[in-house]
Amino acid sequence: MRFKDALTIGIDIGTSGARAVAVSTSGTVVASARKPLSAAGESGPGGTRRQQDPNAWWEVVCKALRELSHELAEHGAFGLSVAGTSGTIVGIDASGRPTTPGLMYDDARAQEEANELNALAREAGGQAGFSPSSPLAKLRWIEKHLPEEFARTRHFVHQADFVAGRLTGALGESDYSNALKMGYDLEREAWPDWFEKLSTLHSKLPRVMAPGTSMGNVCTALTSDLGLPNKLAVFAGVTDGTAGFLASGATRVGDDNTTLGTTLVFKRLADHRVVDPRGLIYCHKLPGGLWIPGAASNTGGAFVRSDFHGAELSQLDAQAQEALPSEHLAYPLRVQGERFPFAAPEARGFCEPEPADEQVRYAALLQGTAFIERLGYETLDRHTGRATGDVYATGGGSRSDVWMQLRADVSGRIYHRPEFPESAFGSAILARAATSHGDLSLACRRMVHLERSFHPDPARTDLYTEYYDRFLTLLGQRGLLQEPGP
Repeated sequence: MRFKDALTIGIDIGTSGARAVAVSTSGTVVASARKPLSAAGESGPGGTRRQQDPNAWWEVVCKALRELSHELAEHGAFGLSVAGTSGTIVGIDASGRPTTPGLMYDDARAQEEANELNALAREAGGQAGFSPSSPLAKLRWIEKHLPEEFARTRHFVHQADFVAGRLTGALGESDYSNALKMGYDLEREAWPDWFEKLSTLHSKLPRVMAPGTSMGNVCTALTSDLGLPNKLAVFAGVTDGTAGFLASGATRVGDDNTTLGTTLVFKRLADHRVVDPRGLIYCHKLPGGLWIPGAASNTGGAFVRSDFHGAELSQLDAQAQEALPSEHLAYPLRVQGERFPFAAPEARGFCEPEPADEQVRYAALLQGTAFIERLGYETLDRHTGRATGDVYATGGGSRSDVWMQLRADVSGRIYHRPEFPESAFGSAILARAATSHGDLSLACRRMVHLERSFHPDPARTDLYTEYYDRFLTLLGQRGLLQEPGP
């Protein structure tokens, strides 16, 4: 068996389950398995505390890997990488056993600790911006409120680190994609100097390496149990969002990736780090020196489930085509408060004028989401320069051909839909690039295949721009934009 023909394995651990895929060098998914997780438990005021059993993460990953064993025995595999939810953390002892529950990415128990960290950062001239759900704030909470568990903890690690460490036996290691939210300095590739003021906590932070760095091989005792090849290398991973970006097909500086699910998540490939003083834009780093500035809106496809649950969406899509462009200007926010492309804690959704029937309202909401997407990228443009590439669209909303064409027409840009836009697939790409291709962008180009592309109609783009400008005026009148235009 030739080395280049062997498979790479990608793992993604989400809030509801784990997926494992085995992928060929050309990007063919040879085998795939998904195993469910019980929902995170909620407690505390307003459900601010959300946690899972870390051992359950390990169990579902093992079950998923065992399902790949037949194909792995036939084709062979040489590398594996793990992605996990960004900001989910756990304490482990010197043997790798969990000392705390897994505190989830959206666990927001640590308000007081976040305030303390921001004060320390400002005092030291560092970057503030810690929130109640920030990993470091949650670690401070553990230090103060769970002193016995804190004392037993040798390392605090992220969700992906926990699983990778169990596979290799190399404990207390992380990657700078996951470590970003904990406060890791991506330019210096080091923890900030002021972290030394955190005393004992500082000594329990993980050792950080670049994504794609070898973490060792899967333990011999595990290979037979899980049906894995001997000497299977494990490479440092990335967050689930970054892995999803790798699977999107965006490979050129200026390419964008929108994930349209319940919310809208924006990512752009850039050749420099973006620093946003307002804190609306964050910036990940890829091996090789490229950056991924990005942001997330509370607006997205949530209205599909909340407003049209049980409806035949393909029929609504067909009817929406007849109602577009829409005179009804909608901002389809389904929660209070917006975080991007503008920060407005009191923002609420609207549709003006109110549509008379369901089909017209559906079309207006599709259009409104496309308008927010365009505004989001225009906001990114002000920090990175105007986008020069295409948009690679992922998430459930990107399965709609009507919505995809609408978004292309509204933005005036080409939209692509990849064949396998999964974070586990992105992890497999990272593992391939770590040894075989050696170049992450090259690995993405070779392995990601596009299912369909949507080209804008210039005449419709001009027409939509008239409605878009009116939409911006409405946002300005409501105090959501400082100026009515981008």
